[in-house]
Amino acid sequence: MMEYIEITSDNAEDFAAFIDEDMCDNLDRTFFRGLGAVDDSGTAVGALVYELKDSESEEDTKSRVRVLAGSDDVKEELMTRYTEDIYDEEVIESFYESADEVMSKTLQADGFSFAESEALDLPVSMESIQKIANTLKVTKMPTFIKPLSEISVLQYRSFVKNCLFKGNRGLVDDLAYLPKNWFEIDVSSCAVDNDEVNAVLLLKRAPSGVLYVLLYTAFGPDAKKNLSFLIANTAQKLLQKYPPDTKIVIRRHNEMVTKLTAKLFAGTKGDTVFSGNRREA
Repeated sequence: MMEYIEITSDNAEDFAAFIDEDMCDNLDRTFFRGLGAVDDSGTAVGALVYELKDSESEEDTKSRVRVLAGSDDVKEELMTRYTEDIYDEEVIESFYESADEVMSKTLQADGFSFAESEALDLPVSMESIQKIANTLKVTKMPTFIKPLSEISVLQYRSFVKNCLFKGNRGLVDDLAYLPKNWFEIDVSSCAVDNDEVNAVLLLKRAPSGVLYVLLYTAFGPDAKKNLSFLIANTAQKLLQKYPPDTKIVIRRHNEMVTKLTAKLFAGTKGDTVFSGNRREA
């Protein structure tokens, strides 16, 4: 008899065969949900992890399925339970992206429509970061450009509040719940004017060592100029702190990021994946 349970940060290690360490690290975050399957002996035999998007904004709530693993029967039951769960969350649309064509065909049976495309996640090498640092070389960085480590918690919270008011969370829907130190405070950059943070480039280092760019935004009349300084400053800090084989991932979640990455990393492509969605309401 199979049992289906909630996966949290407390029991995530039991599902390590199905959920990698980076995703396990997300399971105590506000909008991540984990569903696990265990057999009669209590051994994990499958897992599903999804992330709610826009659940605290004026937008309709969506869901991104991040992990689906196990036997065909287990995955089918996990998807059934997932469908029940997201009904309670009032999700209107689900998304899934995978390089596994077999998985895409499995989910087609669950009502997903798939198309082959380039992944939104763009892998960036430190060699590319070096090129950016050379191109955007700033002889003397302005004093108002600071690492995240040098701003106060109050300044950070004030900026977060401003982001939430403007509806700008980047890739961190749970920005309101994340402390400053959750990000890489030595390489993430800020622009500060009259003691107020008005621009940020925030990165997070996952347990695997991969660095994820999660929020890149600026407010005010000098926004465009400040964004360039942030890129230059963070590029320098990355090169100083991390080894040459470090991998950075930028998710091209909107048109602005897509255009910027095409300019900064011309010729760099994401993996070929199968992107799917399903309307839930």
